[in-house]
Amino acid sequence: MKEVQQMQTNKNNISDQAFDLAKSMNNASRVANLYGKLFAIKDMQIHLLEQEKLIKEELEREDK
Repeated sequence: MKEVQQMQTNKNNISDQAFDLAKSMNNASRVANLYGKLFAIKDMQIHLLEQEKLIKEELEREDK
């Protein structure tokens, strides 16, 4: 009986570990995805600021 309980405990431990690993992988994937989106937004911000600067410079040249 004790051996059966030990085997059941080992199965639970293995399944718990597998579940925890899958959960960790999912969390890591989600975090990586969010960082990717953040970097894409930051890149777009830089691009827009550069374009804004170019347009302002062009407007200044036109005003002179």
